[in-house]
Amino acid sequence: MLEAMPLGTRRASWWDTLRLQLFVSLPVVLAGLVAPTRWYLAWRCRHDAGRATMRFLASLREKYGCELLWTWFPLRRTLLVLAPEAIEAVLASKDNAGDPAIKKRALSRFAPGSVIVSSGGEWEERRPFNEAVLDFGTLHRHHEAFGAVVAREVGQVVAGELRFPQFQALGQRISQQVILGALRPDMNAQLACLLARSNLLLRDRKRFAALYRELEGALSEPGAECLVADAAARDAPAAVPVAPQIAFWMFVLKDAIELHVPRTLALIAAHPEVQRRARDEVRGKAALTAKAVSALPYLDACLREQLRLWTPVPLLLRRATTTFDLREGVRVAREQQILVHAGFYHRDPRVFAQADRFAPDAAMGTFPATYFFSAHRQGCAGRSLVTFVLTATLAMLLARFRFELQGPAIDTARIAYLYDHFALTLRAVGD
Repeated sequence: MLEAMPLGTRRASWWDTLRLQLFVSLPVVLAGLVAPTRWYLAWRCRHDAGRATMRFLASLREKYGCELLWTWFPLRRTLLVLAPEAIEAVLASKDNAGDPAIKKRALSRFAPGSVIVSSGGEWEERRPFNEAVLDFGTLHRHHEAFGAVVAREVGQVVAGELRFPQFQALGQRISQQVILGALRPDMNAQLACLLARSNLLLRDRKRFAALYRELEGALSEPGAECLVADAAARDAPAAVPVAPQIAFWMFVLKDAIELHVPRTLALIAAHPEVQRRARDEVRGKAALTAKAVSALPYLDACLREQLRLWTPVPLLLRRATTTFDLREGVRVAREQQILVHAGFYHRDPRVFAQADRFAPDAAMGTFPATYFFSAHRQGCAGRSLVTFVLTATLAMLLARFRFELQGPAIDTARIAYLYDHFALTLRAVGD
């Protein structure tokens, strides 16, 4: 690990600020503020555009000789934070909120009033509600029921070629049963339309009304052992509109399964020894009960490495809720923004010895902090639940099949910064 840079801040030139818009701001918008833009991901992967962004950020650090730079993102004064210790300070601070204007505008198109777009007193009430229903930090009270849902759905997967649509359907079916206790196919189209419109900061009023009628109906007649039943049973404060919390859970869990399961399997398939060890660990369990799933350290390391290499939310943007000192000599004024590029941090060779390699063995040992679920007080409230469902899905697939990666190919010596999961083809081979 290289020696730390000076602790002060510098101001980026107007030229470098313009370049930041090209390499960081514009790609965020084109990639999709909420739902991924398929054609643009394919284009970026073909041109290895992710590497250009990383080189640009590294060049800023070298040019200015520090890891805290004042710039604009895209139209508001913003402190770009690249220093690991400053990242920790930002994410742990009570003086900033995760609801900057562009994020709030986009996500509120389909989940207004959700904790993800909240701050102040509303956040203080919505966050505990989410943590209580999602059993933040521990195995969920319904973990056995959720494990049974995963087992039932994975049991319907057949050997042969698996492409993104199959993983997308798997994500929809598992997430709806975990959250709603039943399959509600109409919600898939409603949610997909709302997410696509959210990229444009718009709302389809007809689909929005239809989705929320369904959610209110699910709350009035919840199934057994599902998140909606737990939410309905709680006496939510007036500041906690329950349906928008559920809408956001649906988006996150579905997206997590359809994205991280195939990408993790692709990395495992590209590394034969890793696949052998992961399958041996899984098949070494007498039964894949919920507790057994939560005790698969090697598979968990594989999942965490995929999240590090292809960080799902690479930009963590915060809004200062009051004027505060991030550290000595670094003052952030109220309403200014703080930008943490978690994707850059996760590939920084100054921090990670095998930055561009898939290294589950290293991830099992003493490992630097990672931020693929953010961290600290504003970290993902559903982290424990999402991790369990992802691990269970991976474990049950690997117990049944050996996987061969048909494409896109992965250079294991230097893994690309982006991967087109929409074009992914895996072959599942039964034993």
